Amino acid sequence: MIYRLLVAGLLLSGAVRAQVNPTVPGPTRSWVLKVAPLSLLDLSSTIQAAVEGVVAPNQSVQLELGYGWQAMNPWLAPNQERYSRYKVWRGRAEWRYYWRRGQALFGTYTAIEGLYKRENALEKAVTAVYGEPGLVQYYRQSSLPISKDVYGINVKVGRQFPLLPNGRLVFDIYTGLGLRARTILRTDLPNGYQLTRQPIVDIGPFTTYGGASLFSLSAGFKIGYAL
Repeated sequence: MIYRLLVAGLLLSGAVRAQVNPTVPGPTRSWVLKVAPLSLLDLSSTIQAAVEGVVAPNQSVQLELGYGWQAMNPWLAPNQERYSRYKVWRGRAEWRYYWRRGQALFGTYTAIEGLYKRENALEKAVTAVYGEPGLVQYYRQSSLPISKDVYGINVKVGRQFPLLPNGRLVFDIYTGLGLRARTILRTDLPNGYQLTRQPIVDIGPFTTYGGASLFSLSAGFKIGYAL
């Protein structure tokens, strides 16, 4: 449902922009500072901010950074006793080409984006302690490090337009397709290591499906302030 609304907004944004200003959106702008509200609802919930700058008449570069911790992640609620000390870092670098020549920062664009994400936590586990002759004497509870690295590349289309006649308040909406590679690493595993019983609904930042490489769908929006 959210994805459909975003696509509809992307198609209708041209009409909104025309109502705000049918020609050039106010004075020429070179920089936009942005926030990404939907990143708070991601499985790897982060506070996300970005800056976009003009590098050519119809081209720009956008850099984005995000950070999150366990207390702000709503998806970790069913796993509160399974994970502790959860933290996530996320970075994106994006090159944009605006199709209306000479109007970088405003209008329809195509973009290529690279991303990297790192997640760390402690995962509760039990370790079987063996005695003679190989029988389990007891189980010892422990918390062991777990990490996930995500690398990705996306091709995106979007539209960025002013919400006010002076061109200061900016709305950026986009969608795209790409590839992601994910790796999960559990280190320092002792002999007899066993995970504790997982929740029936296992939704969380360390949930994985399929192989290491996956197709990905991206869609979202940002709100910015042009300088």
